[in-house]
Amino acid sequence: MKVLSRTSDGLKRCYNVLITLEEVEQVKRGKLQEIAKKVKMDGFRPGKVPLDIINRLYGESVVAESKQTAVDNAAKKVLSDEKLSISFNYVTNVVKEDKKGIEFEMKFELIPSFELHDFSKIELVKHTAEVPEKEVEKILEDIRKSAKNWKEDTKAKKVAEGQKVTIDLNMLSKIKKHKNEKIEDLEIVIGDETLVDDFWKHLVGAKIDDIVEFDISYPENFSDRALAGKKIHYSAVIKKIFKAGEFKMDDEFAKSIGYEDLKKAKTWAKSRAVARYEYISKDIMKRDLLDKITEMYDFEVPSNMIDAEEKEVVKQIKVEANRLKKEFTPEIEKECREIAIKRVRLGFVIAEIAKKEKIRVSQNEVVQAIRNIAMMYPGQEKSIFDMYYNRPEAASAIIGPVLENKVVDYLLGEISKKEKKCSVEELIAIDEEPFDFFKDDAAGAKSGSAKKATAKKSTKSSEKKAGSADEKAPKTAAKKSAAKGKTSAGDASKKKASKKAE
Repeated sequence: MKVLSRTSDGLKRCYNVLITLEEVEQVKRGKLQEIAKKVKMDGFRPGKVPLDIINRLYGESVVAESKQTAVDNAAKKVLSDEKLSISFNYVTNVVKEDKKGIEFEMKFELIPSFELHDFSKIELVKHTAEVPEKEVEKILEDIRKSAKNWKEDTKAKKVAEGQKVTIDLNMLSKIKKHKNEKIEDLEIVIGDETLVDDFWKHLVGAKIDDIVEFDISYPENFSDRALAGKKIHYSAVIKKIFKAGEFKMDDEFAKSIGYEDLKKAKTWAKSRAVARYEYISKDIMKRDLLDKITEMYDFEVPSNMIDAEEKEVVKQIKVEANRLKKEFTPEIEKECREIAIKRVRLGFVIAEIAKKEKIRVSQNEVVQAIRNIAMMYPGQEKSIFDMYYNRPEAASAIIGPVLENKVVDYLLGEISKKEKKCSVEELIAIDEEPFDFFKDDAAGAKSGSAKKATAKKSTKSSEKKAGSADEKAPKTAAKKSAAKGKTSAGDASKKKASKKAE
């Protein structure tokens, strides 16, 4: 093998390489030897068929494959000999083939090299919001309204929708060694749509002490594999009927949600609100940090990575444009490429920080991240988890965002922060800042009563998003910035970050 020429254009490289016919023949011989080990032929013991016979029978069929393998081997050797780190993969193309051998060109792009800056000079603002008493009361009030104060209804004649019943459930079908063949005092809410095969409907109309027999068909993906896909025959004895009442805001209500008294319930509600706003404040700082880091760098990044990331940016912004009923203009499309460049660049910086500070992603962290994703798909948790866990390419896509979060958390611990007090409405308005491409909408949202309406609506959504510091799988600051058209490491860093994490 011999490198005939090298050309460069920024990070792009093109090498012309010559491999001899002897090198191709050597690869071909190796492939024929592998075939010989498996071929069965009369008159020869397995694996003992002469190679010249194998060559006559299979030689022509492995020629093209041998040439391509020889080219790939040579390309990998070039990268190894010259200690080149490339983005994505190289591309080869045969230029000519003659008595000298096969000449091919290989094209690829290098991973950029750069120096990390001093991040300690970055200044961040930590927004802190005092939780108003009315919000604590609202948290408990919302729970109180949705809670059911069940009281036994001795006057009820029949089971009806909206009630709760206590039953003894017997499995009449024979399932070998099934632990739930008989369940006593099982509570069923009549109308609970989460129950398998409308279980509760079979109890409607029954009276106390009635014995009801019915079949339940379990779905193929049911969590109990012994029942999955089966039709099971049950009998149920109706023991008690309860009617739903409403709690008062008192100690009885507090005990129903697991607290000794109302005072302790209020303490919990306040800690929940505080955790929510601390989460939002930290999320804002993360986005601000990523934006500031992005502004510190301007090195060239591989165009093939930019192209891949640009597709993701365009997809995100088109969704947002459609939501706001805005046109996706050529100017916006051009801006998408700029965002993609910044995202890819930031991905390299994040990976380099991880390398320098020896920040790695453990297998347990990957598993937990997959579990968090699976929790977002009720009823499909197992299939979603298996999809990620059992497919290496899907699992590796998890590493980038997890690593990014770990690096950002590390930097937040090293960088000084200036505390700024604000109202809850102001904090929410900063967090829910409108999409950058549509500033007319942003101006409207930030003025007068529109701003208050936005903040109020956002408060509700934030309760779901960050009920506690670790209640849900948090959206990474980078992803949130990306959704608003800001810069972030995003998906483009996944391959690079994955490699660095390993």
